[in-house]
Amino acid sequence: MGVALAQSEAEEQIFLKMLSKTDVDVRLSFPMEALSDFEFPRGQDKVVFDVTDAVGNSWKFGLSRRNEARHSHPKPVLSSGWRAYVQAKGLKVGDRVILYHTKCKLETGARFKVRAQRKVVDANSITLFGKEIRGEAWVDVETLKN
Repeated sequence: MGVALAQSEAEEQIFLKMLSKTDVDVRLSFPMEALSDFEFPRGQDKVVFDVTDAVGNSWKFGLSRRNEARHSHPKPVLSSGWRAYVQAKGLKVGDRVILYHTKCKLETGARFKVRAQRKVVDANSITLFGKEIRGEAWVDVETLKN
């Protein structure tokens, strides 16, 4: 069951990523275009931020990038806190993670939400114009029974 947003919140998707083996086993390769949603402290190449998952639990993630003075490509990754999240959620290769930026009108500043999802196939199917169609959907991993 996901957490419903209050009317005073606006949610914007930062990125959606299908998880690779490296993402699950080591660190999450962070999309370059998503870096603009984060403010790195001056002279620093790491920022720690709080996220809330689909059931309201809090997590702390560390986003690191290569030093701009020494590298032309920052190659951002989520490292600290990410593996604990992966293990707690039982994430696998092929699952997907969605990171949201949430602005709450009652607060100053931004908050982040994360959802981990797995594709499920409905065992029931229908035949339409002689072709069997199975239902597929992405569901939050917290709703799945192990």
